[in-house]
Amino acid sequence: MSMIGRNDPCYCGSGKKYKKCCLHKEEQTREVSFHQEGLIKFALENFQQDLAARTAEYVKQYPVGKDQEQTYANIAVCWEVFCSKIKDGKTPVELYVESVMNSVKPEVAEILTGWTSTAPSLYKVVEQKTGFIFTVKDIWTEQVYDVTINAADKPKTESALLGTLVSNGINYEFYVGYIEMPVSELPALKEAIEKLQPSADAKEIFEDQFPTVLQLSLIDISAGIPEPKAEPQEAISEQPAANKGAKASEESADKEDKYTAVTELVKAHAETEVLKEAEKLWDEYVNESKPTIRKEEIYAAALDYLVSKDIRGLQSTQAETAKKYGVSPGSLSSRYREMKERLSV
Repeated sequence: MSMIGRNDPCYCGSGKKYKKCCLHKEEQTREVSFHQEGLIKFALENFQQDLAARTAEYVKQYPVGKDQEQTYANIAVCWEVFCSKIKDGKTPVELYVESVMNSVKPEVAEILTGWTSTAPSLYKVVEQKTGFIFTVKDIWTEQVYDVTINAADKPKTESALLGTLVSNGINYEFYVGYIEMPVSELPALKEAIEKLQPSADAKEIFEDQFPTVLQLSLIDISAGIPEPKAEPQEAISEQPAANKGAKASEESADKEDKYTAVTELVKAHAETEVLKEAEKLWDEYVNESKPTIRKEEIYAAALDYLVSKDIRGLQSTQAETAKKYGVSPGSLSSRYREMKERLSV
């Protein structure tokens, strides 16, 4: 095929000259593609050790088949990039977009900014429009997307895909990759996911509990959902043995800081009587479960609500408590139920 000239009619059939139509879109897409690669490079250069340690914990805590572990790890890292607040309360994608914002065109900046609010979801394949463009529908919001899929093995029509969609300037792409499953598995999977946080919307569940969602998508739900394994005390490390002791010490200190942060949050938001009971329960809970904490506010809110409602009998609601700590009621509810069961309150 001969190259299309800038002044030739655009191949899309709009009637405009190529330079006034798709040329600009293609240049923009190439620039956005550059930043897709730049984002994962930025995340690995700056946070590889942390991302690897977290992902190793998830693989251990939410086991899947041996042949599925690499897929689990790849998709989990993608979720970490978009949803895990890894430094200064910001996600890797937020930090990356901040670092390049002053060096990109306004229209590209708008696309990259949109990446900072994205999260994984489940999509049903509606149709294959061309050899590599598919139409998919979010099974919760029913929003429809045109998605470019260049992989050699294309998804089947009427299959379901789990992954993170990002705009490329013209349509969308699955970042890093996706998990494909028969559409017949969707009802059971959707029900299992919604049970994780009954009062939360799908985006909140995917942001807060994606390691569990990912496990559910890779196992046979009909055989029963496995209980999470105890959270490991030491992440997988590629460091020499001589450095493992120091790394373990650092991780332990980081955990202790997060445990202290939970009680400090309760101290700042709850009454003195609640705080006294909360400190006792928190010590018991930490000694019992040794949680790996991603968001201290959720634990603090759940602890406040547990003491207020079940210990002191106060007329407290999940919505009010969640708002006080800046978390979703669904996140609070899930953690509250887990803590109540663990502590036998």
